[in-house]
Amino acid sequence: MDIFAQIASKIDVFLLIVARVGGIFLIGPVFSNRVIPRQVKALLTIMLSLVLFISLQLKPPPIPSQLGPFTIFLISEVIIGLVIGFVAQMTFAAVQFAGQAIDMQLGFAIVNVIDPVYGTQAPLIGSFQNLLALLLFLGTNSHHYMIMALYQSYQRIPLFGLAAGTEVTTVMVDLFGSMLVTGLKLAIPVVGAAFISEVALGLIARMMPQMQVFFVGIPAKVFVGLVLLMMILPIYITTMQLLFDGNFQDTLRILKMMG
Repeated sequence: MDIFAQIASKIDVFLLIVARVGGIFLIGPVFSNRVIPRQVKALLTIMLSLVLFISLQLKPPPIPSQLGPFTIFLISEVIIGLVIGFVAQMTFAAVQFAGQAIDMQLGFAIVNVIDPVYGTQAPLIGSFQNLLALLLFLGTNSHHYMIMALYQSYQRIPLFGLAAGTEVTTVMVDLFGSMLVTGLKLAIPVVGAAFISEVALGLIARMMPQMQVFFVGIPAKVFVGLVLLMMILPIYITTMQLLFDGNFQDTLRILKMMG
């Protein structure tokens, strides 16, 4: 009977690990991509959970055998995974916000394309920047940060150790505000250049009323915005790398508060 009890305990621990990993695959960047088939996601979840189960060798307190309490613990583990994925997704939300601001200023807001990452309609520049951020996320191995955060989460929040308070909510709200500020910073160069070009065209229209500024202004504004967007791409790439590094630190800070 002791052997069967130990096996049942190991299975329960494995299911709890699967729940935490599954939370990341539900909302985290790359892993929650709609392009990835569900069967592949399920297989990756089980494989990653198995690696964590073998490497961590967790020794949790007695696991309740009743379905109700065990379900509550499963939900708490899913919440931890969702938080890790949500914090990692904040950077991509900032990029999407910046792209929408640029599209609005350049007049591309009416040109929507299907975003393959989220499966929804997205503006042209916003979709381009989001795909570029995704490539940088994979190219710089920043997705390893998310796996590292998952591994270190068991040091900060052991099984049955979730104890989130109001301070976690405050930090999440601050992260949301930082996301908006970051999106504005990413969009300011192009939006500012487009605004200056509009002011210049307005002055030209005042000095030369006979000139059809409307027909010249839209192509000129688009040209200036696209040229400036290409010029700042190296800075954009460096900024994204810094954002991914900072995102990892924010994840660890929130996990420490939740433990």
